[in-house]
Amino acid sequence: MASTDYAATLVALRDQQRLQQLSILTLAEPILSSNFQNSNNNHNEDTSKPSTRPSDVSSTTTHYSSDLDSHLTPSSLAADLTHYKDLFSKLRFSYLEQVTKEKYLRSIVGDPPLVVSHDDNLALEQRLVGMKADVKRRKEEVEALVVEIEGRAREVAARYQSVVDGALVLETVPGEVEALSLEIEELKRVIREKKGGDDADRVSDGGDVRMNLSLEKTAAALEEQRARNREVDAQVEELQRRLPAKVREVEKVDRELVELEKRRNEATRLAREVRRRKEEGGRDELDELGRWYHGSDVVLRGLLGVEA
Repeated sequence: MASTDYAATLVALRDQQRLQQLSILTLAEPILSSNFQNSNNNHNEDTSKPSTRPSDVSSTTTHYSSDLDSHLTPSSLAADLTHYKDLFSKLRFSYLEQVTKEKYLRSIVGDPPLVVSHDDNLALEQRLVGMKADVKRRKEEVEALVVEIEGRAREVAARYQSVVDGALVLETVPGEVEALSLEIEELKRVIREKKGGDDADRVSDGGDVRMNLSLEKTAAALEEQRARNREVDAQVEELQRRLPAKVREVEKVDRELVELEKRRNEATRLAREVRRRKEEGGRDELDELGRWYHGSDVVLRGLLGVEA
């Protein structure tokens, strides 16, 4: 249904363009017709195809319009305008020269000859001053009108270009959409073949709910995920700031642990040595040292008269 609407819209647009062509394109046809005919002649000489059939008139017209569109640029139009202004100035000068000569000759050879007095010249000069002022005023009006027409023409050109771009989209997008739809169906078929059975049905029905979300919900979910990512990034930055202090603390604990390991190893060595001596049946040096300290204590207390 959508493709039918696209096609109907495109046909209606083409009919509207054919029935109501822009006047600027019609005015430009005489300017570019000679170049277009020369290009057609060169093209016909280079190709070996027969002459254009009546059924090819529409395509030829379309190609002609596109050729005009390709040649109608602001720079080319400005160059043509300058050229024709120069030609008009030369033609006006030639016309005035010829008319002046003709009137002069008629005044001389006329019967009776036309004699212009000084008063007549003064009256004509005064009239000429008024006419020049009127011409200047009209020129200013024309210049203002030209500026307005240029602005309107640029606006119309922008709208026309948007219409042309829209028509191009109408021509290309439906085919691309159809091709993408076929590609999606082909991918679904490949997935069903790979998964098979219930798994394929689950995939085709949308096992992952996120794959069936609308654009708005997808954008909201994406924004939520980005917010979570920002929170995680903030936590990571906080942990990275705390990392040097934790590393120093771990190094301190490692040094203390090494010291404790040394003490433990020393105590273990002494305990093993004591056990070995006891197993060998000898007296322990610590026991002997304890007995010596105890005897010394008893003797000193007796000498000092201190009771235990």
